[in-house]
Amino acid sequence: MTEYILKEKKFEIVAVYSKSGGLKKLIAKKGFLSDATKMGHEFAFDEQSIEHEYWKKIIKENDPFFTNAQREWFDFYTKNTGLTYRFTPADGKALKEIGKYLVALSSSTEAIDIWKQMLHNWNTLDVFYRHKMQLTFINSNLNTIINLLKNGKQTSAAQRSAADDLRRGFKS
Repeated sequence: MTEYILKEKKFEIVAVYSKSGGLKKLIAKKGFLSDATKMGHEFAFDEQSIEHEYWKKIIKENDPFFTNAQREWFDFYTKNTGLTYRFTPADGKALKEIGKYLVALSSSTEAIDIWKQMLHNWNTLDVFYRHKMQLTFINSNLNTIINLLKNGKQTSAAQRSAADDLRRGFKS
């Protein structure tokens, strides 16, 4: 699918075209479709007929955290369970939200390093959290998990060292 946007002061219209090039739908992000027609803009029924002077192609940027974090997650899950993770749309949403939070805590370049540290130190968590290896669960308990990894119950020098390694990734 390809998307084009028409922006004016009073309106923003998105036209979505199928892979075959036919108009699939029109979305009024701001204003009304009638506002665009009143100003003389037409909606092309096929992608080849678009007036590129007015309609601009929407290019979606890939999230660098998501791709790397997903790869790390699959490796981590397979290594710890011997199974392939069943990745659902809810998991995708959870991983994106985890990424937004980790980027807010540190920076976009450090967020993936923090994610790797979290997965590397997963075995230091309480048994309750350790056995809940679902991205939706991690996202909903992210504050607690980060706190446990950063400041949590350390009973041995190795666990304190792991918490210190994670702690360095966060801004103070």
